[in-house]
Amino acid sequence: MALEEGIVTQTKNDTALIRTRRTTACEGCSERHACHSMGNIKEIEIEVANPVGAGVGDTVLVTFKTSQLLVLSFMLYVFPIIAMLIGALFGSSIAPNFHADPSIVAAVFGFLFFALAMTAIKLKDRRARKTGQYRPVIHEIKKKSPVPKTEGPDEDKLCRPGGIA
Repeated sequence: MALEEGIVTQTKNDTALIRTRRTTACEGCSERHACHSMGNIKEIEIEVANPVGAGVGDTVLVTFKTSQLLVLSFMLYVFPIIAMLIGALFGSSIAPNFHADPSIVAAVFGFLFFALAMTAIKLKDRRARKTGQYRPVIHEIKKKSPVPKTEGPDEDKLCRPGGIA
C-alpha cells in the first residue's frame, strides 16, 4: 500500500484536495506532468476521499492500494498494446478474404483496436471519477491544524479611565 503525507488545502463534501511533495516514485511516472502543479514542480495537488473528516490545514496520511495501482497501470499501458496486437493479427488473418495487402489491413485494424481500447479506458475513467473507485483515501489525520484565534478585544486597545492607555 502506497502511503503519502500531505496538507489539506480544500474540503468538499466527502473529498479533499491535498498538497503533497513529489516523491521519487513520481519521477518514473509518465503521467507526472499531468498532475496539478502548484507552481512548484516539487509539489502536486490531488483529490482524495476524506472519510476521517480532515479539515483545511490538517496534515494527513493518504493511502492508495497497490492492487489498484497495478490495475490502473495495466489498463493504461498494457491493455492498449494487447488490443493493438489483436487487431493487427485479426486484420492480417482476414486480409486474404478481401484480396488486400495483409500489412495495410493489419495496420488499419491494429490502430482501430487501439482506438477502441483508448475509448474504453476513457469511459472507465469517467465512471471511476463519478464513483471514486480508484481515488486515494485519507487514512488518518497526523496533525490537526492550529485553531485560529477568535477575534476579541485586545488588551492594549482598551480605553481606560483617566486617559491611561
